[in-house]
Amino acid sequence: MGHRRGCQTDPAHGRDMSNQDAATTATTTKAMPHMRALAAAIRANIPTVLWGDPGVAKTASLTAFGKASGFHVETVVGSVRESTDFMGLPFEDDGTVKYTTLSWARRVAEADKGLLFFDELTTAPPSVQRAMLRILQERVVGEFQLPDSVSIVAAANPASVAVDGWDLPAPIANRLMHVDWKFDIDAWFAGVMTGFEATRPQTIESILGVGSTEHRVKVRAEITTFLRSHPNLLHKMPSDPVTAGKGWPSPRSWTNAMAVLGELDPADEDAALLVLIGCVGEGAATEYLAWLVTTDLYDPAEVLADPSIVDWRGSRPDRLFALVYSIAAILQMSGVTEKKWRQSVDVMVACAEGGRPDAAAPAVKILIDLKPKKVALPETLRAAFSDLFAAVGKWENAA
Repeated sequence: MGHRRGCQTDPAHGRDMSNQDAATTATTTKAMPHMRALAAAIRANIPTVLWGDPGVAKTASLTAFGKASGFHVETVVGSVRESTDFMGLPFEDDGTVKYTTLSWARRVAEADKGLLFFDELTTAPPSVQRAMLRILQERVVGEFQLPDSVSIVAAANPASVAVDGWDLPAPIANRLMHVDWKFDIDAWFAGVMTGFEATRPQTIESILGVGSTEHRVKVRAEITTFLRSHPNLLHKMPSDPVTAGKGWPSPRSWTNAMAVLGELDPADEDAALLVLIGCVGEGAATEYLAWLVTTDLYDPAEVLADPSIVDWRGSRPDRLFALVYSIAAILQMSGVTEKKWRQSVDVMVACAEGGRPDAAAPAVKILIDLKPKKVALPETLRAAFSDLFAAVGKWENAA
């Protein structure tokens, strides 16, 4: 349970700004790093919490941003809810007790794209936060399953300045990406002079552009390779409850980080840093980024085009392991075509002929399972891996 803290209200900052104050997301300038991180999290469908003082346009900006991006935005204020408000009312149906579907859950689920916004998260008492836990993790409201078309974002004031504020419990905090909200003062000055009449919020598409399967796979390969050599950072829960109320490393939060980083521009280092800190904490983020600067993983897209660029005999095992698994993952995620499948096979054969069939063996199993039905298994692949797979009869069903 979080620690309750007293606070004093500030009359000048006791409310979020009006909807017109959404000028913080004006299209006159490039989106700020925290907005790029938020946009990537929404597109990756990773629950996110925005941290900031009262009155800096978190609620108004997110609402305007969501609507401009084509979402139906449904706001649920935790501070005025009870834990039972997230279950629905019980009723009997043919001898079985069921629960009614809450109207806000139905509305956000029925929209083409829904954005569920939990406001004032840290002013919600622990019992309400626990009721939100299943929604954040399993996307279930009572007995109603939210579809994948619904993204979840929360906003929170630091417990020290929130009215009857509570720190987030570690189980909730670890399910969220944490982003510190930055007030765009220049955009606000430009908007306030014109009454915000000409202000248009940016959209996810305008901020992020089109995503890349190859980049998503590359991010996953980099992080998993790092964690193989730094297993102590895979799960490291802080003992301090305040620190545990933000981002910290766990298999879940690393998975969240992979998903969000995969939606960012590969060159967007500022937003990537915010994503990593927001998911796994500053310590793990710093170690990973330092490792990334010194590592030299192959680009799977370049290797698919020309397997000869790889030093198959001299490369480190972790580089080859990350590469071949990335090749198989790209094929799975981008859709199997005969051309892509044959290119992937050529990489595995090159790996085996370079003296490292053991590194490619697990990925070869995936490629065999993905083989197009009308395509014969190449003799080069049979020859390269016959010794490894003959004993298990892998080839019999792959002709």
